[in-house]
Amino acid sequence: MSTQLNNTVNENITSTAWSLDPAHSRLEFSAKHMVISSVKGHFDSYNVNVHTDGDDFKTAEIEVTIDAGSINTGNKDRDNHLKSDDFFNAEKYPAMTFKASLVRQIDEEHYTVVGYLTIRGISKPIELDVEYGGTVNDPWGNTRTGFSLRGSIDRFDYDLKWNALMDTGGAIVGKTIKISGDIELVKQK
Repeated sequence: MSTQLNNTVNENITSTAWSLDPAHSRLEFSAKHMVISSVKGHFDSYNVNVHTDGDDFKTAEIEVTIDAGSINTGNKDRDNHLKSDDFFNAEKYPAMTFKASLVRQIDEEHYTVVGYLTIRGISKPIELDVEYGGTVNDPWGNTRTGFSLRGSIDRFDYDLKWNALMDTGGAIVGKTIKISGDIELVKQK
């Protein structure tokens, strides 16, 4: 009897698709440089697709695709090095992907999103801290929602192993890469 009730309840829930507003979103990263400072960058081309049951983000199915060749650190030589086989090998592996496997709501504004990040064909689980910014109706009749995210990865897990050591023994490029982003989504009609 409870199965029948659950099926009836699920039939009444509408699936909602949310798409990225790229003009109001940004995916960024930072890495330590020579131990003393951080170099930041972002990706110019990526897509985020989210599906929810109604407007319940605890039920979110999240898929992100990032164009590895769109990396932008503000330095063309560094960007070309990052696109090479020393790092992303963007020619052979043009896309990085993230697919959520679990969304856990912590409180009204905070979620933990667990999923698999794939870089260079290597998939590893990662956990992201996500802050919900709210949902609003814009002046053009669209429903928008926003999230900020934070996390980190060990770049060696993804075969991004190029490194050079300084005379003092520290690495030129840090092993831990911090990931951050601000994502604005628009509800599809």
